[in-house]
Amino acid sequence: MTVRNRIFRALLWISVLMWSTWVGGTLFHMLVIVPTWNASPPESLRTLYLDTAYGGNIWNFFGPPWILARNLPVLAALAAGWHLRAHRHLLLFAVICLVSATVGTLVYIYPINDVLFFKAGGDLSREEVRTLADRWIWADRVRYAVGVAAFLAILRAFSLPVPMSRAMGIIQPKPVIEALASVRGA
Repeated sequence: MTVRNRIFRALLWISVLMWSTWVGGTLFHMLVIVPTWNASPPESLRTLYLDTAYGGNIWNFFGPPWILARNLPVLAALAAGWHLRAHRHLLLFAVICLVSATVGTLVYIYPINDVLFFKAGGDLSREEVRTLADRWIWADRVRYAVGVAAFLAILRAFSLPVPMSRAMGIIQPKPVIEALASVRGA
């Protein structure tokens, strides 16, 4: 296997590991944490985000450094595996999904985070907080679906064989008969 293909394979491993933790962690967040803060906003928001360290600790998993840590290996795998057509198409799809999800997060979800989580609804009325919470949940589900689509594409790329030689991008073992003939003739 070429050095480039080894690097590509390592980047795929890292990508799968990083995205599997995001998919599982986000699913946990959706099923356990979101119902807690969304139970009776704005009081439930204040209880979870202002009265505990949760608001700061959640950034250790979902914060911007982890956005980079999850996305950079996928981008690097795309670059390293560009010469592998099937892998390239899957990873290009994944990158498009990840860029879309990241832009949506930064432009749409983070401004809502500022109001809901860091200000626990701020000066908004109960109805306005509820509406904002519903918008956040809807956007989070869309982001999750796009992230899962990217993850499935990464998994599919991971499951495809990586060529062992440079010849035409496929493994080309010597036929057994040729190998035996060369041993007898030697």
